[in-house]
Amino acid sequence: MIRLDDSHTQVASVFNLGVIRNFRVQVRESGTHRWRMHATFRRRSEAESCIADLRQSGISARLVDCDRCPTAN
Repeated sequence: MIRLDDSHTQVASVFNLGVIRNFRVQVRESGTHRWRMHATFRRRSEAESCIADLRQSGISARLVDCDRCPTAN
């Protein structure tokens, strides 16, 4: 499920029982619609803080809430 909030931060959830949850921050490449990995956090609050800092710098960022850190894209 993907949920968009008023700040244009995209949140996606992926679940897999028995695996530690991670919070991945992705940034949008300028001039494209492609997202790239920026950082991975164990705590949601740290990921949200990172996104806030990126947004203050004018960078589009999104939070991907996952039970593991996917390697694709």
